[in-house]
Amino acid sequence: MKTQPKRLAAVLACLAAVLPACAESEAPAAPELRRVAGFSTPESVLHDEERDVYLVSNIVGSPVEKDDRAFISRVSPDGEILDLTWIDGASEGVTLSAPKGMAIAGGRLYVADIDVIRVFDASDGAPIEDIEVAGAGLLNDVAAMPDGSIVVSDSGVAIGEGGFTPIGTDALVAVDPGGEVSRLIADPALPHPNGVACAEGEIWVAYLGAARVDALDALDVSVQPRREISLPAGTLDGLVRLDDGRLLVSSWDAGAVFEIDPAGDAAPRVSTLAEDLPSPADLGWDRARNRLLVPLFNDGEIVLLDVK
Repeated sequence: MKTQPKRLAAVLACLAAVLPACAESEAPAAPELRRVAGFSTPESVLHDEERDVYLVSNIVGSPVEKDDRAFISRVSPDGEILDLTWIDGASEGVTLSAPKGMAIAGGRLYVADIDVIRVFDASDGAPIEDIEVAGAGLLNDVAAMPDGSIVVSDSGVAIGEGGFTPIGTDALVAVDPGGEVSRLIADPALPHPNGVACAEGEIWVAYLGAARVDALDALDVSVQPRREISLPAGTLDGLVRLDDGRLLVSSWDAGAVFEIDPAGDAAPRVSTLAEDLPSPADLGWDRARNRLLVPLFNDGEIVLLDVK
């Protein structure tokens, strides 16, 4: 009986040595982060999977001024700027003023540019056509649908020195492969749609004017959202959906990227994937490398986050 306290002390000592190591090994690893500088008001990053390059939309000044000064860059996955002004508004025959979200569908690169969707050849950047969206206020993000059509958000705001001013054009716009434009939903009461992502019969939307994301039925977005997920902070911008169903969304208010696991019908799990990211705009995703692509709007940089 006299030996039991000694044995207990030995066991406690072993636990004290082992438990911190276990806790350390089980803690989630922070994403590996790299920065690439040299851009001018970068708003969106898109991974062109076929050519394995990153495309960066550069506004070069005001996000609402039709000044034809903007350009789109090509960047290697290693972070090398291959062609800073691959598509250049200053070039003859090219119009590009304030490019924001981008998507590739059917070999075409679609770019939201204030109230017009610019269409370029995805292989060489040659201009193909401009698709005007009558009555649009501020076209923002673009997402490709499985049928080759695209969905574009209209944030319904004017942007000035005082920030955002609602102008009532809030909408989700669809463009079919033939260039036909239709409004999936138009409602001034929407809290300024920004990021969009499409997958498995759903259209996910993040809002400038609300700290939440919604899942809408892709066949009828006019019905109530299938799901509403609240987030810790607002002024949301980019939104990507991963193959496993998780969502990543950037927040200007938090200077962070949130990770959402919708978890089926159960309560969704929301966590912070990365923080200390000022002005994080429209996100891209490199599925081949499990890499998140984050443009820092006010810093002239993009961030490459390798997500483990």
